[in-house]
Amino acid sequence: MKRRTLLVGAGALGTAAVGGTLAAELFLPERSTAAAEGSIPPDADALKEGSFVGKDGHRVSGTVTLYRDGDGHFLRFEDYEQTQGPDVFVYVTPAPDPDTSEEIAEGRKVLIDGGADGGESTKVGTFVQRLPEGTDPEGYEGVSIWCDRFAVPFGAATLEPV
Repeated sequence: MKRRTLLVGAGALGTAAVGGTLAAELFLPERSTAAAEGSIPPDADALKEGSFVGKDGHRVSGTVTLYRDGDGHFLRFEDYEQTQGPDVFVYVTPAPDPDTSEEIAEGRKVLIDGGADGGESTKVGTFVQRLPEGTDPEGYEGVSIWCDRFAVPFGAATLEPV
């Protein structure tokens, strides 16, 4: 009987907050990779920028700037950091503060070079990520950090003209 009680207690801990930290963060393996890249090509023009804010109890911080250069468009993440989680990806969206599945579906997934498991958002620090060829970001007003597995927002940045 005591053993069953302990198992139930441990399972409940997975969704509770412990000392202000989500319990899930305490048990997820470290997956982030520090990035020290982020140089901006000399012909790049900054178009839009925003600051990340966390959502639904997750932490996301740093800034993101949308640039255009001779090779297309890219995002520059600066001093970026986020809560670890499963299947967390970056999306650019028409919504300025994306936090619903519908708003994410209208956007475009941006796979992070060097991110875990085929492009997840696991890099931290300052880095540059090219947008997929053919992406026209003129209609994008937000950047979302989104958990595909549980369909929840981790954070977002509203893109404002520079």
